[in-house]
Order: sequence, then structure tokens, then C-alpha cells
Amino acid sequence: MKNHSSFIGAAAAGTVVLWLTSCTTLEPERENVVAAQTPGQFRETSGTAPLQTAWWEAFNSATLNRLMDEAFSGNFTLQEAAARLEQAEATARISGAAGKVQLNAEASTSSRYYSYANAANSTTPANTLGLYASYEVDLWGRLKSAEQAAMADWEASKFDLETVAISLSAELANSYFTWLTQTEALAIYESQLESSLKKLSAMELRYATGQATTLDLLQQRQQVASAEAELPPVRAAINTAENQIAVLIGKIPGTDLQLKAEPLPALPPQPNAGLPVALLENRPDIQAARLALESADWSVGAARAARLPTLSLSGSAYTTAENVDDLFDDWVSNLAASMLAPLLDGGARKGEVERTMAVSNEKIAAYRQAVLEAIQETEDALSDEAHQSDYVSALAKQYEAAQKSETESIVRYQRGILSYFDTLAAIVLRESLQITYLQAQADLLADRIQLYRSLGGDWTFILENK
Repeated sequence: MKNHSSFIGAAAAGTVVLWLTSCTTLEPERENVVAAQTPGQFRETSGTAPLQTAWWEAFNSATLNRLMDEAFSGNFTLQEAAARLEQAEATARISGAAGKVQLNAEASTSSRYYSYANAANSTTPANTLGLYASYEVDLWGRLKSAEQAAMADWEASKFDLETVAISLSAELANSYFTWLTQTEALAIYESQLESSLKKLSAMELRYATGQATTLDLLQQRQQVASAEAELPPVRAAINTAENQIAVLIGKIPGTDLQLKAEPLPALPPQPNAGLPVALLENRPDIQAARLALESADWSVGAARAARLPTLSLSGSAYTTAENVDDLFDDWVSNLAASMLAPLLDGGARKGEVERTMAVSNEKIAAYRQAVLEAIQETEDALSDEAHQSDYVSALAKQYEAAQKSETESIVRYQRGILSYFDTLAAIVLRESLQITYLQAQADLLADRIQLYRSLGGDWTFILENK
């Protein structure tokens, strides 16, 4: 019996050697992915200030800082991403366990009842205790490839979480500045309405004394109605912004957010955008795309290895006894090795290789696209801010000129030199420019937020809090 077992072991070992000499371990096609070509520098120039991860602090708004803290702890989209990260970590552990020894224990007890025609009945107990171990030898790297693919997915999930945090911060800052803009716009419109009502009272007196025409009075009433019509949409926009902020920080819309009206903050010094190649490290979405490609390549290796034979080792040790005290006296052990080679599967394994290779090609394209989009977003943000800054400066000059024109028009109307229609046109232009200038300043802040978002940065602190 011993010689027979030795023969089987030698035969199994010879089979393994035969397969090892005829095949080589499969590794993924690409262990190191060459990034897509990037320009040497951005076309648009940038500032010199260092890039800060907590860029919102540069606006010196205590309210915005508080809202950011609440969002990072209470936002449900961020919590979803954190839960996906936990899933990916668990999957990686499960995948890694496949390459380790599997050990199971079994314990059972039973009894047999014996009935005799001419004797007393009896019951015989039977107890069994066993250990069963199994292990798959990773001949061709299939298990390793599957584990590395899961590990890459886990790492990608970390960057996905950081990407969600970046988007959250940008969306929250935009929503808060929108609330400030609309709140200030409401104050402007209310002031304009109050001024129009005063002008209407004065116009009614002039009309009663014959110093103003019916047309002058109707035009001023129309101006009052126009000012009143501006208020409802702005109030609605304020409520919408408040609801957006509430959802972003994980609170029920309608909750008192303790927001206080304040002027829009000044634009902080522009950060240094660095070189385009730095985006490959600073942008978590690009890092996630790179790791997705790495995972796909490992999956190709696993699929190829699955077409080759598998070698499994198993062992068991068990004992049986009528009495529990005798269980540990006599043990029977069994060791075995088995090799399973796929022969016919209707092309399923080959199809899986082709599928995983197609997925890998898809991830290559997605990675390159992510790089291009990151460069585009940064270029657009730099360009938009530069031109928007010029626009704001031009509007400031135009508004100053409109103020002077309005003052001169009123003086001329009071002297009877200018018609009220021309004077009203100057007033309407100045009031319109006041709102346009406010919105232009808000758009400039939005461009800066987009620049911060496009540059990425070190967002690993999000992982520490999740």
C-alpha cells in the first residue's frame, strides 16, 4: 500500500514538472502603463500662489468653512463612496484568501438502535471528529492575478472617494456663493424698488402741479412694476440655493442653516497650475482610471491562466469512537493531489480571455480620455478666469460711467433740458449694470472654483475620516 501511494505521488509530481517545463507563468500584458502624451506646459499662464487642498479657506469665510466641515461628515453621496471603498477592501481580502490553505473542522455524533428478537434492544453511540484542508497551487499565476486585480480595484476606490470629495467641495462652494449672490441681488432690487417708489411719489406731485406729463407718470409706474417683478425669481433662487446647501451637508431642505448675508469674497491669489504632467498625480480621477486599467490587465492574466490545468492538494484527518474520551486515540489521515485540465468548454475560457482583453482596451481609452479632459478642464479654467477678470474690470468702468450719466440725466431733467424718458433710460441702464456686475463677480468666483477643482491635490485626508 505504501509503494502504491509513492507511485501515485511520483506520477503527480512528474505531471507537474511536465506542465511547468512546457508553459511559462502568465503575467499581465502591461504592468506599467505609459501615460498619454501631455503638453510641456499650459497655454494659459497661472499665478504663483501654492496650491492648497483646503482651497476654500482662501476666501476667508467662516460660514463656508463650517459648511465644508459639515459636508465632509454628513454628505450621503460621500458616505456612498466610503461604503463602496469598504466593499472593495472586503473583495480584495476575499480574493487573497483563495490562495491560502482552506481548513475546515467537522464534528458529529449519532446513534444506532439495534432490535433483537430474543434479546434486549440496545443503542450504540458513534462520534466523529475531522479536519479537512485544501490548497490550490498557483502554477500559472491565476490566483495572484485575481488578487492583484482586486487590490487595484480597492486602490481605485480610494481615489474615487477623493474625487467625490473634490466635486462635493466645489458644488458646495458654488451653491454658497450663489446664495450670497442672490441675497445681495435681492437687497439691490429692494433698494431699486424703494427708489422707484420715491420717484413715483415725486412724479405724482409734479403731475398734479402740471410739471410732468401723463406719459412721464405712466413710465415711472411701469418702472415700479418692473422692479417688483424682479423680486419673486430672486427669492425663489435663494430658497433653491438653501435647499441645495442643505442636501450637500446632509440635512433636510428647509432646515435653518444659520446663513448670514455678506458681500461676495474677494478673489484670492491664483494658484500655480504647475505642469500638465502633474495632473497625472494630482487628479484622483486620473489615478482611479489608471488603476482600473491595471485591474483589467491583471484580469487578462487571470483569464489566460484559467485555460491551463489546476493542481489542488488536499488532506484530511478524522477519527471515530463510541466514547468521546476515545476520540483522540486513533486518527486516520489522508493526503491527495489532483490535477484538473480543461479540455472542452465550448470556447468559454477563450471567450473570457477575449472579453477581458476588450475590457482592458476600453480602460486604456478611458484613461487617455481622462487625461485629455483634465488638461482641457485646466486650460478652460485658466482661460475663463483670465477673460472673466477682464470682463469684470470692463464692467466696473462701465458701471462707474453709468452712475455719472444717471446723475447728469436727473439734473438735466430737473432743469427741463432732457425728457424724462431719456432720464429713465439712464436710470434703468445703471440699475441693470449693477446686477450684471454682481453676477460677473460671482461668475469669476465660479471660474476660480473650477480651477481649484481641475488641479486636484492631496485629498488623502478624506480617507482618514471614513
